[in-house]
Amino acid sequence: MDSKQPERSIKHKAIYDKICSDILKGVYKPGQKLPTENELAEFFKTSRPTISRAMRDIQEKGLIVRHQGQGTFVKQTTVNEHKTFGILVHWQIRPHTDTMTTIFGVMVPEILKVASQQGYSLLLNDIPEYKDTDYIKYSKKIAQRLIDSHVAGVFFTPLEVSDKMFINEELANAFDKAGVAVVLLDRDITDSYHRSKYDIVGINNEQSSLVLTNHLLKLGCKKIDFICGPALTTSINDRIRGYRSAMEEQDIHVQPHQLHSFDSKRLLEGSSTEGQDILDRVKSGKTEAFVCVNDSTAADMMLYFLRNGLKVPQDVRIVGFDDLPINKLLPVPLTTIRQPAEALAHESVRTMIDRIECSQMPARDIMVKTELIIRQSCGSQ
Repeated sequence: MDSKQPERSIKHKAIYDKICSDILKGVYKPGQKLPTENELAEFFKTSRPTISRAMRDIQEKGLIVRHQGQGTFVKQTTVNEHKTFGILVHWQIRPHTDTMTTIFGVMVPEILKVASQQGYSLLLNDIPEYKDTDYIKYSKKIAQRLIDSHVAGVFFTPLEVSDKMFINEELANAFDKAGVAVVLLDRDITDSYHRSKYDIVGINNEQSSLVLTNHLLKLGCKKIDFICGPALTTSINDRIRGYRSAMEEQDIHVQPHQLHSFDSKRLLEGSSTEGQDILDRVKSGKTEAFVCVNDSTAADMMLYFLRNGLKVPQDVRIVGFDDLPINKLLPVPLTTIRQPAEALAHESVRTMIDRIECSQMPARDIMVKTELIIRQSCGSQ
C-alpha cells in the first residue's frame, strides 16, 4: 500500500476501491495476510466500523477470506486445467487517486465473484500503460502465460494501440490454436464492418451515445463536439455513429472539426496542441458542449476547462460514458451513461461457460441495458 497517508477521513467505498485496486494490481499477493482492521483504520484515518464495512464488501466480492483468530487473507487462485479462466484487459488507475478509470477495472472484481460462484477461479493480469511497442510485447507475454496455465477460457478486451490493431487478431489466434475459448468484452477485434467469430459482451454503444447526445440537444444545445482517443475501436466508432445520428435527426450536419481524436491526458500535462483549439472553440461560441467517449476523458476535459477559467456547465457542458468511481472526485457532478458492471460480469461468465460447453455455436452479441444518469455537468440541474 502506498506509504503516503490520506489527509482526511475516507468513506468505506473509497477504502473498498483502494484495497480492491491493490489486490488486483498485485500489491497484495494471493494468500498474503492483509493489515488488521485497527491498522487500516489508522492508515485511512477513519473508524474501525468504516473499515469493517469495506472489508465485508470486499469479502462478498470474493477477493479475500477471513480465518477466525488468524486474520484476513487475499483469496488463493489455484490453477486447474478445466476450472480456470484467464483475463486479458487493461484497467487504468488515475494518478494520485487509486481510482479505476475504465469500466474494466470495475468489472474485474465482479467477474471474479461470479466465476467463483460457478466453481471457476480467475487468473488476473493487468496491462500497464506503456508506449504501443511495450504494450504489445507485454500483452503477448500475458497471453502466453495464460496458455501455459491451461486456462479453459479468456476474457479479452481488444487493445487500443493506434494503427497496430492487428495485434488483437494475433492474440485471439494464439488462444484458438491452444484450444482456449475467447469471450470479447466491450468490442470486436476487427473493424466495425467485419464481424469476428467471437462472442462479444457489452452494450449498445451506438444507441447509448444517441441517447446521451439527444439529452444535450433537448436542453437546447446545437453546437456539440465529440472527443475520443487516437485509437478507434469498434465500440468507439459506434459511439461516434450514435452521436452523428442524434445530430442528423435534428438536421445538424457534423463537420470534421467537431470530431476530436487525441489523448486527453496530455491536456493536463500541458503537452497537447489541441488544447488551445478547444478553448478557442468554446470561447468563440463555436462549441457549447462536448460528448466524451468515456468518463476519464470527460474528467480531463472538465479539469482543463476549470484550470483555464471556464465554468461547467455555465460556459461549456460536458457529458461522459461509463459512470465510474472517478466521478466522485470531480468538482462538478458528471452526466454520463451508466454501464452496469455487475450485469456485464454475469453475462460474461455465462457466455464463457456456454462457449466452452458448446464451442460450435454461432458468435453472439450480448448487450446489457444502459442508463442515462443526469447530473450537473450537462446544465439540466
